[in-house]
Amino acid sequence: MANEAIINIRVDESIKNKASKILAESGLTTSTAIRLFLLKVIKDKAFPAELLIPNTMTERAMKAALAGKTVKAKNLEDLFKKLNA
Repeated sequence: MANEAIINIRVDESIKNKASKILAESGLTTSTAIRLFLLKVIKDKAFPAELLIPNTMTERAMKAALAGKTVKAKNLEDLFKKLNA
């Protein structure tokens, strides 16, 4: 990025630490998360109304996928057979 700008914000230290920890678990830095937020504002030309947090089922599925616990199938019919087995 040739023309970088620095943004300074004030936030409660506890909020910063908790958010940084959560973001790190997703592989993000606080700076990257803020950059993504600003890009979303630009794309939508509005404040992001919904900040997505995966529910328990989605979180379990994501962890299983990252751990390689996935179902491989030749086609849709094969997939349903394996899922219902």
